[in-house]
Amino acid sequence: MTNQAPIIKLNPKKTLIFLFALVAALVALSIWGQHMRFIGVGDIRGYWHEFFIDLMMSAFYLDSEGNIPTYINALLLFLPFLLLAVIGAWKNLEKDKYRFQWNGLALVFFLLSIDEISSLHERLIKPMRAIAGADGFFYFTWVIPGMIAIALFGFAFLTFFLHLETKFKLLFLFSLAVYIGGVLGGEMMSGYYASMLGQKNYTYAVVASLEESIEMFGCSLIIYSLLEYIKHYLPEGLTFNPS
Repeated sequence: MTNQAPIIKLNPKKTLIFLFALVAALVALSIWGQHMRFIGVGDIRGYWHEFFIDLMMSAFYLDSEGNIPTYINALLLFLPFLLLAVIGAWKNLEKDKYRFQWNGLALVFFLLSIDEISSLHERLIKPMRAIAGADGFFYFTWVIPGMIAIALFGFAFLTFFLHLETKFKLLFLFSLAVYIGGVLGGEMMSGYYASMLGQKNYTYAVVASLEESIEMFGCSLIIYSLLEYIKHYLPEGLTFNPS
């Protein structure tokens, strides 16, 4: 009896629905927790009630670091890395003209996942603010080098993007537009409210939660787009053969 290598198949639409539901739940928990923090919860009834309130205020707030949403966001960025690495390995076997771009994209998402866990980009805020003295929409000044990085990314991958079939051009363009809109556009909106109202109020907490959710929805769409690409070109699924 021969051992058959397991075949991995993921349904793109079911995966997207699951990820959207997960992100929506995180947003609801984040806003609910900050409502407790800034609007109030009434009387605290016992130690377990206090524990639950503290958990909701800190562990699920989308604008905090080192909590549950941070881990899930990093995982959402790590999944495209895995999918792109698989596509890159397949393109390497075929000696595809654009194999280096696929592997380069995998590296980009790997670094984004690390950045999400370590919050490296936020370390740019103080030195950039000292240089630019920005306020308002540019209050979180890391968006300035972020815009430059996005422009360089677009220039570097333009030829690669243009070679894709129309279906995948539209899928990847829309997914990236939502993701980048959340990362940069959403952060600029949060920065505007932070500069006007400060960061310790319910209005900012809601805006920041929604801004982070756009980024996560966009990343979910990127995962969906990559799964659709794999489904289209590898309809038999991914064969896992460790030998």
